[in-house]
Amino acid sequence: MTFYVYAGLQGKKKVRGQIEADSMARARSTLRQQRIKIKKIKQIKDRKPGALDVQITWGPFGSIPAKEILMFTKKLSTMIRAGLPILDGLIMAAGQTKNANMKRVTQQMISSLNDGKPLSEAFKEHDRHFDNVYRNMIEAGEVSGKLDKFIEKLVEILEKQQKIRAGIKSAMFYPVTLITVSIGISIFMLTNVVPTFQEMYAGMGIALPGPTQAIVDASNWIADIRNVIAVFAVIFGTITFHGLMAKYVRPYRFLWHFLLLKLPLFGGIIMMAVVARSSLLMANLFAAGVSVLDTLTVASTVTTNMHFMNAFNRVKRDVMTGAELSSLFAKEKVFPIELSQLIAVGERTGNMEEMLNAIANYYEEEFDALVEGLSTVIEPVMIVFVGGLIGAMVVALYLPIFSAGDLAGG
Repeated sequence: MTFYVYAGLQGKKKVRGQIEADSMARARSTLRQQRIKIKKIKQIKDRKPGALDVQITWGPFGSIPAKEILMFTKKLSTMIRAGLPILDGLIMAAGQTKNANMKRVTQQMISSLNDGKPLSEAFKEHDRHFDNVYRNMIEAGEVSGKLDKFIEKLVEILEKQQKIRAGIKSAMFYPVTLITVSIGISIFMLTNVVPTFQEMYAGMGIALPGPTQAIVDASNWIADIRNVIAVFAVIFGTITFHGLMAKYVRPYRFLWHFLLLKLPLFGGIIMMAVVARSSLLMANLFAAGVSVLDTLTVASTVTTNMHFMNAFNRVKRDVMTGAELSSLFAKEKVFPIELSQLIAVGERTGNMEEMLNAIANYYEEEFDALVEGLSTVIEPVMIVFVGGLIGAMVVALYLPIFSAGDLAGG
């Protein structure tokens, strides 16, 4: 592929950008399809992938916010429901987005469709931005011939994901802010306040109490920049080591995912989020007539936690023996008992879609209540912790003065 830079008019709006195409003619054709009147277009010097794109696509700089993905999907859903062909829908979505990375990805998908690739394949080429659930829903929609319905359901799933993320961020914002402030105040006191008191203690000529000596030692330690660098190096090394181990060493990742599920409160949050998302996804797939095996395959992609993925795979394997879904989910201890009970009701009544939607709504409400409760518990605990930490430092600094006063009075 070759890259071209262009400038032109889209309606009355001046636009300029970069497009990837296999020829100048294809680049012009793609831009015309986007309703862009070309004023200037020229080829960029050929380069190997990544030579220049590193600045744009590597790491966080190339990521697309979840909110932008949601807006893109909403626009695509609206256009398809309005009767527009997929290609035209993507062209319009590319023209409307202001996010450079989203525009670049959409233009690349347009090129893929122009090359004769199916939509699901175009999305799979950008698995960094579109997760397994997204790609599998698009593929299921293509196979079933109900792409408009699946994209509409995908919007619903993404909105619920957004709500879950927002809930977690809201719950963690206050404690993280308090911890950051307390660390900042502590560092300020150790580097600016304690040295002043230390000079005063030297003039008093008295032995320092244990707590005060500990504060002074900490101040002297943090004053040495080598110690600070060593701490940051250890933290960075630990995080990097953990990330690499969790990514490449399967037993380590298995243990890590197990420990996450056993964390008080947070393990429950993970479980509820997975059950809510997978239930909603299965309800939509069953409603669209997707087979049980394909439904379980897609449902297993809602999480990267190995314990949930393995459980879904065991259910998928055993369902081929003719066993009921409810009994298979009941065997998997990672799932709550309510899940198998409500699936059993759906099997008996023939309303599996309704029951799965009920499960999704129930655990979504439970998730909201747990996150709200977590915020309620954490906030006062953090206030007491921060206040106690700062108060203890202040008291420790004044202990020698109190001791000197007692000696003078005696």
